[in-house]
Amino acid sequence: MATKSSLKGLLTAESFLYLLGLLLTTSELLAKIFGNSLCTSEGCRIVETFVRGGEIILVVGGVLLFGVLLFLSISGRFSLIHSTILIAALAVEGYLLGFQSFIIREFCVFCLAVFSIIFIATFLRFLKGKRELSFAFLSLISVFFITYLVNPGFSAFPESRYVLLYSKDCPHCKEVIQYCKELSIPVETIEAKNVAGTLRAMGINSVPVLLCNEDTEKKFILGVDSIKEYLFAKAGSVKETKGVCPIFTPSECK
Repeated sequence: MATKSSLKGLLTAESFLYLLGLLLTTSELLAKIFGNSLCTSEGCRIVETFVRGGEIILVVGGVLLFGVLLFLSISGRFSLIHSTILIAALAVEGYLLGFQSFIIREFCVFCLAVFSIIFIATFLRFLKGKRELSFAFLSLISVFFITYLVNPGFSAFPESRYVLLYSKDCPHCKEVIQYCKELSIPVETIEAKNVAGTLRAMGINSVPVLLCNEDTEKKFILGVDSIKEYLFAKAGSVKETKGVCPIFTPSECK
């Protein structure tokens, strides 16, 4: 009877999904050990930079998660523990999805594959009458939207040659903008509040700040005097655009 129960567990759709997840995460772990990755998207690389210890921590966690779930599925025992793990897993996935959607705005293909496996397996168990798994979907949705509400404001900067981070109530920022107009230097402007999280992460607490994309390097110039001095030195190499406001913010073009 025990053998038949084990065979039945091995043949379930859930067990197949957990095995697939285990193979996927194990393959990624081995790839990481040898300095490679199954995921080559920009989102994967960005997520890795935000994880303490690197993405390998998430991958090891995935291997352990699917290993335990596969054992529980095959054994057919500890149903409540099985459901509790899935609830916790979808809560974590809710944060990871929210982080990718609202904060870095890039998606990790590997993370989405893991999420899909966990979500489908949870849904299949729910259809089998495990009604406690309704909390798994509730936790997924709740954490996802909480991540949106507490978005720290991490954003990518434009690739323009010069990007000025400013505040509307900053007189020094207006001084720099006017200076750029006088020298016909094309500068894209972004309100600092839109990238507040990124600036805090770099220890920048005041504006104006000029981001310079100079071929093989990027520079941050802080303070009105330093920015004007830097732009004055570069003004001769910037092509003038007659009749066109060099600042890309229409409200500033007067």
